[in-house]
Amino acid sequence: MSDYNENKRLSSVPREQFPSDKIEIYDHIMESRKLSFMADLFAVMAHSPGALQSVASVGEHVRFNSVLDEVLREMVICTVSQEVGNFYEWCHHFHRMPDEMRNVVGTPAAEKLSSPRGPALLYSRLLASNQTVDDSLVETIRSSLGDQGLVDLTIMVGYYQLIGTFCKALHVPIEEGLDRPPFKK
Repeated sequence: MSDYNENKRLSSVPREQFPSDKIEIYDHIMESRKLSFMADLFAVMAHSPGALQSVASVGEHVRFNSVLDEVLREMVICTVSQEVGNFYEWCHHFHRMPDEMRNVVGTPAAEKLSSPRGPALLYSRLLASNQTVDDSLVETIRSSLGDQGLVDLTIMVGYYQLIGTFCKALHVPIEEGLDRPPFKK
Protein backbone atom coordinates (compact mmCIF):
# COMPACT_ATOMS: atom_id res chain seq x y z
CA MET A 1 0.00 0.00 0.00
CA SER A 2 1.02 3.64 -0.09
CA ASP A 3 0.48 6.76 1.97
CA TYR A 4 0.10 8.78 -1.22
CA ASN A 5 -2.37 11.65 -0.66
CA GLU A 6 -5.01 12.09 -3.37
CA ASN A 7 -6.85 15.09 -1.96
CA LYS A 8 -6.19 17.25 -5.00
CA ARG A 9 -4.90 20.72 -4.15
CA LEU A 10 -5.64 22.18 -7.60
CA SER A 11 -8.48 21.42 -9.96
CA SER A 12 -7.95 19.86 -13.36
CA VAL A 13 -8.17 22.22 -16.31
CA PRO A 14 -10.56 20.84 -18.94
CA ARG A 15 -9.84 21.52 -22.61
CA GLU A 16 -12.69 24.06 -22.77
CA GLN A 17 -11.02 26.19 -20.10
CA PHE A 18 -7.48 25.96 -21.47
CA PRO A 19 -6.33 29.18 -23.23
CA SER A 20 -7.62 28.94 -26.80
CA ASP A 21 -4.44 30.47 -28.24
CA LYS A 22 -2.43 27.58 -26.72
CA ILE A 23 -4.86 24.71 -27.31
CA GLU A 24 -2.32 22.97 -29.57
CA ILE A 25 -0.28 22.20 -26.41
CA TYR A 26 -3.24 20.38 -24.84
CA ASP A 27 -4.11 18.56 -28.06
CA HIS A 28 -0.50 17.52 -28.72
CA ILE A 29 -0.21 15.89 -25.30
CA MET A 30 -3.38 13.89 -25.84
CA GLU A 31 -2.39 12.91 -29.38
CA SER A 32 1.25 12.03 -28.67
CA ARG A 33 0.25 9.83 -25.72
CA LYS A 34 -2.82 8.42 -27.47
CA LEU A 35 -5.09 9.52 -24.61
CA SER A 36 -8.87 9.53 -24.74
CA PHE A 37 -8.88 11.92 -21.76
CA MET A 38 -6.28 14.23 -20.28
CA ALA A 39 -4.46 12.44 -17.47
CA ASP A 40 -4.85 14.28 -14.15
CA LEU A 41 -1.10 14.88 -13.98
CA PHE A 42 -1.24 17.05 -17.11
CA ALA A 43 -4.72 18.44 -16.44
CA VAL A 44 -3.51 19.88 -13.12
CA MET A 45 -0.27 21.11 -14.70
CA ALA A 46 -2.39 22.88 -17.34
CA HIS A 47 -2.80 25.81 -14.92
CA SER A 48 0.59 26.87 -16.36
CA PRO A 49 0.52 26.29 -20.14
CA GLY A 50 4.24 27.06 -20.53
CA ALA A 51 5.24 24.62 -17.79
CA LEU A 52 2.87 22.01 -19.22
CA GLN A 53 4.42 22.32 -22.67
CA SER A 54 8.00 22.20 -21.39
CA VAL A 55 7.53 19.35 -18.95
CA ALA A 56 5.44 17.28 -21.36
CA SER A 57 8.05 17.78 -24.08
CA VAL A 58 10.78 16.27 -21.91
CA GLY A 59 8.44 13.43 -20.98
CA GLU A 60 7.66 12.81 -24.64
CA HIS A 61 11.36 12.45 -25.39
CA VAL A 62 12.16 10.07 -22.54
CA ARG A 63 9.05 7.95 -23.10
CA PHE A 64 8.90 7.77 -26.87
CA ASN A 65 12.19 8.91 -28.41
CA SER A 66 15.00 7.77 -26.12
CA VAL A 67 17.33 4.91 -27.05
CA LEU A 68 16.16 2.87 -24.04
CA ASP A 69 13.99 -0.13 -24.86
CA GLU A 70 10.37 -0.17 -23.70
CA VAL A 71 10.82 -2.62 -20.82
CA LEU A 72 13.83 -0.76 -19.43
CA ARG A 73 11.97 2.57 -19.70
CA GLU A 74 9.02 1.22 -17.74
CA MET A 75 11.30 -0.33 -15.12
CA VAL A 76 13.19 2.95 -14.69
CA ILE A 77 9.91 4.85 -14.32
CA CYS A 78 8.74 2.43 -11.62
CA THR A 79 12.13 2.42 -9.85
CA VAL A 80 12.25 6.21 -9.65
CA SER A 81 8.56 6.43 -8.75
CA GLN A 82 9.00 4.04 -5.85
CA GLU A 83 12.17 5.79 -4.68
CA VAL A 84 10.51 9.22 -4.58
CA GLY A 85 7.12 7.92 -3.34
CA ASN A 86 5.22 8.77 -6.51
CA PHE A 87 2.37 6.26 -6.39
CA TYR A 88 0.63 8.07 -9.28
CA GLU A 89 3.27 7.10 -11.86
CA TRP A 90 3.84 3.68 -10.27
CA CYS A 91 0.16 2.87 -10.89
CA HIS A 92 0.33 4.24 -14.44
CA HIS A 93 3.40 2.22 -15.46
CA PHE A 94 3.61 -0.95 -13.35
CA HIS A 95 1.19 -2.83 -15.62
CA ARG A 96 3.21 -1.98 -18.76
CA MET A 97 6.02 -4.40 -17.91
CA PRO A 98 6.14 -8.13 -18.59
CA ASP A 99 5.03 -10.23 -15.59
CA GLU A 100 8.55 -11.42 -14.81
CA MET A 101 9.74 -7.82 -14.56
CA ARG A 102 6.80 -6.84 -12.32
CA ASN A 103 8.01 -9.43 -9.84
CA VAL A 104 11.45 -7.81 -9.49
CA VAL A 105 11.05 -4.10 -10.23
CA GLY A 106 11.68 -2.03 -7.13
CA THR A 107 13.54 -4.85 -5.37
CA PRO A 108 17.29 -5.51 -4.96
CA ALA A 109 16.90 -8.40 -7.42
CA ALA A 110 16.20 -5.91 -10.24
CA GLU A 111 19.65 -4.39 -9.81
CA LYS A 112 21.20 -7.82 -10.37
CA LEU A 113 19.61 -8.27 -13.81
CA SER A 114 22.02 -8.48 -16.72
CA SER A 115 23.26 -5.33 -18.40
CA PRO A 116 21.88 -2.89 -19.34
CA ARG A 117 18.84 -3.42 -17.07
CA GLY A 118 20.46 -4.16 -13.69
CA PRO A 119 23.10 -1.41 -13.85
CA ALA A 120 20.57 1.10 -15.24
CA LEU A 121 18.13 0.37 -12.40
CA LEU A 122 20.88 0.67 -9.78
CA TYR A 123 21.93 3.98 -11.34
CA SER A 124 18.31 5.18 -11.38
CA ARG A 125 17.75 4.30 -7.72
CA LEU A 126 20.99 5.94 -6.63
CA LEU A 127 20.26 9.14 -8.55
CA ALA A 128 16.65 9.31 -7.38
CA SER A 129 17.74 8.96 -3.75
CA ASN A 130 20.59 11.49 -4.15
CA GLN A 131 23.31 8.91 -3.50
CA THR A 132 26.78 8.81 -5.03
CA VAL A 133 27.18 7.02 -8.35
CA ASP A 134 30.68 5.72 -8.93
CA ASP A 135 32.58 5.99 -12.19
CA SER A 136 32.56 2.23 -12.81
CA LEU A 137 28.75 2.14 -12.85
CA VAL A 138 28.64 5.07 -15.28
CA GLU A 139 31.15 3.29 -17.53
CA THR A 140 29.13 0.07 -17.41
CA ILE A 141 26.05 1.97 -18.55
CA ARG A 142 28.00 3.85 -21.25
CA SER A 143 29.35 0.59 -22.63
CA SER A 144 25.91 -0.98 -22.87
CA LEU A 145 23.74 2.03 -23.79
CA GLY A 146 26.28 4.46 -25.29
CA ASP A 147 26.66 8.13 -24.51
CA GLN A 148 23.16 8.94 -25.73
CA GLY A 149 21.71 6.16 -23.59
CA LEU A 150 23.49 7.49 -20.51
CA VAL A 151 22.13 10.97 -21.18
CA ASP A 152 18.60 9.69 -21.93
CA LEU A 153 18.63 7.57 -18.75
CA THR A 154 19.84 10.48 -16.62
CA ILE A 155 17.21 12.83 -18.07
CA MET A 156 14.53 10.19 -17.51
CA VAL A 157 15.44 9.87 -13.83
CA GLY A 158 15.33 13.66 -13.44
CA TYR A 159 12.02 13.91 -15.27
CA TYR A 160 10.34 11.35 -13.04
CA GLN A 161 11.79 13.02 -9.94
CA LEU A 162 10.16 16.26 -11.12
CA ILE A 163 6.87 14.47 -11.80
CA GLY A 164 7.08 12.81 -8.40
CA THR A 165 7.54 16.16 -6.68
CA PHE A 166 4.63 17.65 -8.64
CA CYS A 167 2.24 14.77 -7.94
CA LYS A 168 3.09 14.54 -4.26
CA ALA A 169 3.04 18.31 -3.62
CA LEU A 170 -0.30 18.87 -5.37
CA HIS A 171 -1.84 15.51 -4.42
CA VAL A 172 -2.65 14.58 -8.01
CA PRO A 173 -5.24 11.79 -7.79
CA ILE A 174 -4.87 8.46 -9.53
CA GLU A 175 -7.59 8.05 -12.13
CA GLU A 176 -10.51 5.73 -11.43
CA GLY A 177 -10.23 2.20 -12.77
CA LEU A 178 -6.43 2.05 -12.58
CA ASP A 179 -4.94 -0.87 -10.64
CA ARG A 180 -3.07 0.15 -7.50
CA PRO A 181 -0.32 -2.42 -7.02
CA PRO A 182 1.69 -1.81 -3.83
CA PHE A 183 5.27 -0.56 -3.94
CA LYS A 184 7.89 -3.33 -3.72
CA LYS A 185 10.85 -3.52 -1.38
